Amino acid sequence: MTVVGLGAWCDYKDEHRDDGGLSFRVQEFAVLADGRRITLSHDLDGPSGFSSWTHGAGQPDPLDPWAFVTLEGLEASVRTTVLPDEDATQDEHPWEWLAQRLQANGVDASPEQLEELPYDVVFSERLRARVTARTVGDGP
Repeated sequence: MTVVGLGAWCDYKDEHRDDGGLSFRVQEFAVLADGRRITLSHDLDGPSGFSSWTHGAGQPDPLDPWAFVTLEGLEASVRTTVLPDEDATQDEHPWEWLAQRLQANGVDASPEQLEELPYDVVFSERLRARVTARTVGDGP
């Protein structure tokens, strides 16, 4: 099996946060030459995930938390979420860890090979629809 791409999938969580913010979950994956996807990390949320909010807790009449969400902003947050936590690393991504996860799934790929592959951020259909629905018809 050959890996032809890597990526991260993102969706929003349905539960509402007390501070009026939004929470998102992220899963990293690898795409194989035959089109199959292998999930490499499950639900990177909590301390590893990301949230967004538009006001502080306890403030009256919070803004719509979706008001300023864009796909570009979400993509940047997803990429930040999947990067290593160590500030000292020079790697853009934990290539060694991804290679180990692939090997655990029976796929042989070196960190150097993975580093050369495209890395795409994919949004769930409902997240894409939620973000883009607000902008349809807003223009002149």
